[in-house]
Amino acid sequence: MAKLKRFQRSGSGRSRLKERVRSRFPNGIRGSLRRGRTVQRKNLKPLPLLKLIAPADIVTLMNFICGVLSVMASVNGGDGFRIAMLLILVGIIFDGIDGPIARKFGSSHNFGIWLDSLADAVTFCVAPAILVYNLFKVGDQFSLLNVLVIISALSIALLGILRLARFSLQQNKWKDFIGLPTPAFATVVVSLSSLYFWSLELDLNAKYFTTGDTVIVPGILLILSWVMVSDILFRKYHGKIMVAGGFILLIMIFTLLFGVHDPLVGLMGSIIFSAASLAYLISPLSKGRGNVWGARRRLENEYYDDDLDDIETEDDMNGQY
Repeated sequence: MAKLKRFQRSGSGRSRLKERVRSRFPNGIRGSLRRGRTVQRKNLKPLPLLKLIAPADIVTLMNFICGVLSVMASVNGGDGFRIAMLLILVGIIFDGIDGPIARKFGSSHNFGIWLDSLADAVTFCVAPAILVYNLFKVGDQFSLLNVLVIISALSIALLGILRLARFSLQQNKWKDFIGLPTPAFATVVVSLSSLYFWSLELDLNAKYFTTGDTVIVPGILLILSWVMVSDILFRKYHGKIMVAGGFILLIMIFTLLFGVHDPLVGLMGSIIFSAASLAYLISPLSKGRGNVWGARRRLENEYYDDDLDDIETEDDMNGQY
């Protein structure tokens, strides 16, 4: 509170903080924040498409191709489900490396930002939804199970796209995530779907999972899909934890590739991958149950605290001259 009171007495500091807040929003929203001002539109010349594509955008397009091929494989059915899950995981790898490539080679435009969101929408929203629908639906007749599968698939696609749209609209560089990221939810879809797939290959009988009305996986995915648009704080992990996650992802890809020869290998990989996905889902509880909800409020407080500290530091430096 002491810092806030000192800041309120400084008119120049308040104006600088307002400008920083405006700068974190796209131009359309930024213009609406400037009440009473008219924003002059610049005469922008359309650039050739090939000049817009940076090296990182090529990686993003590979992510998009994985999503499209995953949809095709899911529609084919049979062993195509295994290929579809494999392609989604490969898309996650491409999505993870396009950021470092963009920082290394750079880009003079925002073309890659919007392209990345479109590719993620296909690979992590549409492709998992098509996978769930084709894998769990029973025949073409009307049934409560098929209704549940349809609702679950629609929730995966719609809520995932809303999650990406919110992220693109904000364009905030938070150090953490508000809601479950779409690639993380795609790993949940693949892990549970692979458990079901390999259990069928091994003729394992589990009521409501592989026999009877198989409502367990579609029901779980329907509930968890809402976590993507929730206000739960999910941390961005780096260092050893990220390396361990990448190693588990490679194990899952390996078991999907070679599990066709021994389904037991595929099942073991699915169990490991499901455990890792579950660990990330419950990771917000590591900070205490009271810190699970309210991600937006806490991140905004962190942002304003950092800006207040920066402004006070600038005022102190200016006072020395």
